[in-house]
Amino acid sequence: MTHPIMLAAAEQLTTAEERRTAAREDAFRTWGPRSVAAASRYARHVLGAEAATLGWEVLGLLSFEEHLQAVASLDTVGGQHLELYFTDQGGTERLELRVSCVSCPSQHVHEVTSLEQLGQLLSQTPAWQFINPRNGGVR
Repeated sequence: MTHPIMLAAAEQLTTAEERRTAAREDAFRTWGPRSVAAASRYARHVLGAEAATLGWEVLGLLSFEEHLQAVASLDTVGGQHLELYFTDQGGTERLELRVSCVSCPSQHVHEVTSLEQLGQLLSQTPAWQFINPRNGGVR
């Protein structure tokens, strides 16, 4: 006959596993919306009210319980694709401008700390000819 302590241990293990599985599934379901909300909030903090117009999307899936991430596409100009990336890993939030070559593997990543600094970074890209206020920002 199986000792009652063995049955109690098995039941405790099963209950704990079910609880952990439910917590992981809940974290997975809410990870995307939490990532987008955090990206939107942090971008407004760093870039101001204009950041409210960014269209954030969930970016991949990493360790979803502690690493939030999202991407907002800005434009593709002159063979370069410009995107803002948001990450929050362990409470450290970052906003980055990623400029990647459409037809090659080249990519440049720069941390964005203010709207003015984002402007400085954009002034070094082909998009600048279309958005430069001195040229009338024709785009």
